[in-house]
Amino acid sequence: MIKTIELAKIYENQGCFTQALEIYRAVAARGDDSDQVKDALERLNHMAQDPIHEPGPGSDRHEKKISALLEKWLRLMVLKQRLDNFKKIKSRLV
Repeated sequence: MIKTIELAKIYENQGCFTQALEIYRAVAARGDDSDQVKDALERLNHMAQDPIHEPGPGSDRHEKKISALLEKWLRLMVLKQRLDNFKKIKSRLV
């Protein structure tokens, strides 16, 4: 894999902060000490210390988010079923 700033940005945008940090470190080790790399390293190092920001799609944060979305979806499905039942009952009464 060719470690570039563009690839690091992609990882960071996807929430894969550990991978992005690793790539930015590799870019910096090759001698790129641009402000962009320095800012990214500072930002990602800060995020790595913050327990809210967890790396990767398989992280607990993503699993919790998916779990919450699934729970909301199931609630909506139950509510839709109830609404359909009420509509059936109403149509029989009218």
